[in-house]
Amino acid sequence: MKRTSLLIAFLFFSFPILLSAQKIEVEKRVSQEKAPAPMQQFLQDKYPGKRRVKYYEERNESGRFFEAKFCFDKLRYSVKFTPEGELVDTERKVKFRQLPANLSEQINKQLSEQFQRYKVVKTQEMLEDGRVVGYELEVKGKKGGELGYFEGQFDARGRQQGLRAIEQPPNDFLFF
Repeated sequence: MKRTSLLIAFLFFSFPILLSAQKIEVEKRVSQEKAPAPMQQFLQDKYPGKRRVKYYEERNESGRFFEAKFCFDKLRYSVKFTPEGELVDTERKVKFRQLPANLSEQINKQLSEQFQRYKVVKTQEMLEDGRVVGYELEVKGKKGGELGYFEGQFDARGRQQGLRAIEQPPNDFLFF
């Protein structure tokens, strides 16, 4: 009986750790009216002249959020809010080759230690009050003999903060 209790306790406490090692995210397009009012006001005040705004409801391992994706000053932005209208994060899409040389070298060095081969597919600057506080990279790479997509988190100096596999949705196509 004691062993069973220990096993159940171990599984209970280790399950969230296992889940956090993988990024599972589902986005669904929604109308502007479904987005929280504080989110709409923030976007109007902070990003006047934004274009091609699309709203999404996102569900991931952390909960439920609303996200707006748009163009502003010729760059792509993504701003995420809670359903209550609290700002969660702001990201700006950039090209990896546009990062300062020392920063991209630092990131490449860390990635080459973890992957047999890799390619940076997407790079986003994480912003706080208009300044860069970190980077989020989507990487396609071969790790441990398995090919997959990964999300890497890096601080403003290029030090890795985390790396997790991205759960790919099932493919409905059959390949023969």
